[in-house]
Amino acid sequence: MRGALLIAKKEFLELSKDRKTLFFAFVLPFLLYPAIFGMMAKMAKRDEAQNRGKASRIYLADASGALTGTLRSDPKRFELVPKPEGDLRQAVRDQKLDLALEADPGAMEALQKHETFSLTATVDESEHTSELALKRVKEALRNQEKSWIQTRLEGLGASPQLAEPLKLDVKNAADPALEMGKVMGRILPYLLMIMMYTGSMQHGIYATAGEKERHTLLSLMATRLPRNQIILGKLLYIFSMGVIAALLNLLSMGLSIPFMTGGATSSMQALAAVANPMTLGLTFMIMVPLGLFFSNFILLMGIQARNTIEAGSAITPGIFLVVFLGVFTMAPGVDKMPFLTYVPVVNVCLSLRKLFSQQFDQLEYLVAFAMTVGLAGLMTFVSTRLLNREKALFKA
Repeated sequence: MRGALLIAKKEFLELSKDRKTLFFAFVLPFLLYPAIFGMMAKMAKRDEAQNRGKASRIYLADASGALTGTLRSDPKRFELVPKPEGDLRQAVRDQKLDLALEADPGAMEALQKHETFSLTATVDESEHTSELALKRVKEALRNQEKSWIQTRLEGLGASPQLAEPLKLDVKNAADPALEMGKVMGRILPYLLMIMMYTGSMQHGIYATAGEKERHTLLSLMATRLPRNQIILGKLLYIFSMGVIAALLNLLSMGLSIPFMTGGATSSMQALAAVANPMTLGLTFMIMVPLGLFFSNFILLMGIQARNTIEAGSAITPGIFLVVFLGVFTMAPGVDKMPFLTYVPVVNVCLSLRKLFSQQFDQLEYLVAFAMTVGLAGLMTFVSTRLLNREKALFKA
């Protein structure tokens, strides 16, 4: 094992001489995520403030005047605009107005007869301003409906509670920590896999196919170190870089959360409750064999490639597979499929999802951990055996 450590040390020494790579690998994450999340949060707050202080542009077709007074009485939230030229649907899509309302011509007469009239709303649900306008209209109409019902009940001499036989009181059983945990349980495994794979990939290509291009692999083979020690040393380096990249990126994202939440105390307390030592320890423990599996694949593809271009072409498709598996495990209802407990990589994501959601299943975690350790060990054995062959190392 001493030879493997010497090879890993040699790779880290080479890395330490490349200042640009050191900056991009270890410094940039701490600058990039706070800048991106801070800018996103600032833009979102500015947009929300602008929409809150701006009246929604609404075209109202109300010949009888049943609703005109209701909307005009609140000029801070509603601005009644004339009918635009052309089709109303297209006008809403083109953002010439936020919402179009068309009431029945006999709406006022229907109200006087205690009958129901129809109101058609044309909204663009892909635009936030249009959805906000509809929300405001619904609130205004809800209050107006209560007033109309109250007037009708008074005319009939009935109790005001006649139209409200039930009052629903909703109590949220989930605390902020559980809500934060379920969000993290969906996203975190996906991010960990992506970061570990991409963090290992470039360094793995440099340490394998890049070694061939620099014609230094023959020098390593000429030393007294056994070939399997050289391979294990490179594997240790690739694995370490993947773990370091994932941890640094996650740490940077964690430090960036206050920028997104505006430093809200409740959000920070919820995050602290979720990210307890036990949860983080179990997460790290199961991600180690998964990272080792990824590193073995990268090492195997990189060593057998003729050059860095071929290595990149062979390793890059793995990113799409990792992305697909990560997105698949984020889908609702996936955690209720029992057979996925025995599917490699997927079971790791599902175990972490339940771990952060406070639904930890010890058996599922042990199955996922054992399968991942076994898979990583098998991959290490296979890659070491294959790469001991001259043909694998020195492709023509």
